[in-house]
Amino acid sequence: MSTKPAGSPDRYGRDRENSAQSAPLSVREVEQKWDVRFPFPLAAPSAVLPAGLAENSAYLADYFPEIAVLFFETEACLAYTDEDLPAHLADLPCSWHVHMPLDLPWHAGFETAWQKIDGLLDKIAPVSPGAYVLHPPDAPDMLLPLAARLRDNGVDPALFLVENIGSCSLTPVWDEVVEGGFSACLDIGHIQAYDQRDVLRLPGLWERVRMLHVYGAERDMRHWPLRELDPVGQVLLKTMLERASNFTVTLEVFGRAELFDSLDLFGQLFARWEDEK
Repeated sequence: MSTKPAGSPDRYGRDRENSAQSAPLSVREVEQKWDVRFPFPLAAPSAVLPAGLAENSAYLADYFPEIAVLFFETEACLAYTDEDLPAHLADLPCSWHVHMPLDLPWHAGFETAWQKIDGLLDKIAPVSPGAYVLHPPDAPDMLLPLAARLRDNGVDPALFLVENIGSCSLTPVWDEVVEGGFSACLDIGHIQAYDQRDVLRLPGLWERVRMLHVYGAERDMRHWPLRELDPVGQVLLKTMLERASNFTVTLEVFGRAELFDSLDLFGQLFARWEDEK
């Protein structure tokens, strides 16, 4: 429990406004500011500066202990060169995970989709990512063959975190997630925007959750910063942090100022909840 005296909402608000106008604070500096220690890694997405993956990663590694490599488009990411993924990324003082592409060609058949996944695994292997976030396939009966193929190639399916998304919560694919030995990623914005509270009642959910995607709201095809998280969402976030174990929190906010403002507010909220214990 934090030993910091509980502050008033007005004091918290002024501190956050001042922080937004000052130089960015690292995760460690936010912990010091709010007198807390996060019992989980905090990750930032590799798309906050108007620059490439390498430039974003080099910048973020000074502030965050983990970076989420965003592989949004399959063919574009397979075409990455040493300029996009230079060898020195492996020397940065951070750990890594990967968000797999949104457009994997599941409808072309499993073998075609697997060839793309296998190529992406090879592409990112030099940084030794600790997890791979995967949207549920948009074609049926793909998760169990994927689990089998991963095992055949020496990859534990538990390293693949199936995420709840707008078009498919985890509920329809949960039996396959469990049978295949996958883990789970919970996205708070998707739960809120698409009324997916049923996900929170899935049997054995919390022992499989390895990542939380945290931001304020999903509206207009955009992830809004954490200051947009309404009171109901704040209760949901507190519950998710309390129920999950052995997980990473990814502040899935795309924009430098909004990311660091969200990091500071996350520290404020976490400190307040620690004070309430």
